[in-house]
Amino acid sequence: MTVYANVLNGVIPGETWSFTLHTSNVGGTIAAANAAWVTACTLLWDGAAPPADSIGQMLDVATHTTEADTASLDPGTGKQVNRVSTPLVLAGSAATNQLPPQISVGVSLRTALATRAGRGRFYLPVMTVTQVLTGKLVAADQTKIATAAQKMLQSLATAGYVPIIYHRATRTFDPVVSVDVGDVFDTQRRRRDKLVETRVRLNL
Repeated sequence: MTVYANVLNGVIPGETWSFTLHTSNVGGTIAAANAAWVTACTLLWDGAAPPADSIGQMLDVATHTTEADTASLDPGTGKQVNRVSTPLVLAGSAATNQLPPQISVGVSLRTALATRAGRGRFYLPVMTVTQVLTGKLVAADQTKIATAAQKMLQSLATAGYVPIIYHRATRTFDPVVSVDVGDVFDTQRRRRDKLVETRVRLNL
């Protein structure tokens, strides 16, 4: 059984973003794993029946992906063995202001395990201000994001690359059985570290 670490990379004005999702396959190849990842990411972004199942409509036009990476992991050490990268440019379509780069929507992954080890998550690119209502994620958009994430994971599973929660300490994993999206925004501090800040100073 081979475990793959899949990463989607992208940019927003002045910053970069990325998220990782692990998959497993008994007899797959890294090339096929990466192809399945590209297809799944495109489905997440553009949807099969938009606007009900896509996130691209909620992202600013300056937000886009740059590449989709896949690495196979050594079953004994958990370290990368091979890596394939595919250029992938998927752009947002919302012509409105975005939220600060560190504000993000988290997609939670659940396995059959009831413990904390059975849960995981990844963080989507920053949304626009139209996705906010009274400080929370708009309910209709919450459903669209959850549906888009569900379609992405189902696409991977259909291709034979099952989404999993990978346990680095034991180098074991559990299959993802459900996905959910909350209506409270999360904070990703690492998505703020490249943004150049301009200050205004006033003397007393």
